[in-house]
Amino acid sequence: MQARRRIAAVALAIGLTAATHPGVAASLGGLTPRKLGADNAVVSACDSDGFSVSYTNSGGNITSVDVSGIADPGCEGGQLSVVLANASGTSIGAAGPTTVPTDAGTVDNTMTLALSPTPAASAVAAVHVAVTGP
Repeated sequence: MQARRRIAAVALAIGLTAATHPGVAASLGGLTPRKLGADNAVVSACDSDGFSVSYTNSGGNITSVDVSGIADPGCEGGQLSVVLANASGTSIGAAGPTTVPTDAGTVDNTMTLALSPTPAASAVAAVHVAVTGP
């Protein structure tokens, strides 16, 4: 249970960091079709309290990830992605993007995403969860 809380705290910290830092590239005054450069924009979070993550194991490999606590309706229509990384930060399994379904309720959503490839559970050091949009 503590691992889920830590993962939720990390996801929340990542979401809050993205929400409070408007960009990392210096602004070059906007982009047009004839300009090449960088610009910045505020990135807002669709979920203010983070997500909980659990795994499904088969033969010592993680085959899918359950992401719960997805804000309803805040994240509905967004694209959910999950990346599992090893201790050096290299991706060893990923899922998504998958659309967060829209429903009439207001209870937080839970989604199960199948991983490809299916990494050894012992190799997973971090999980990164992101919702792009809506």
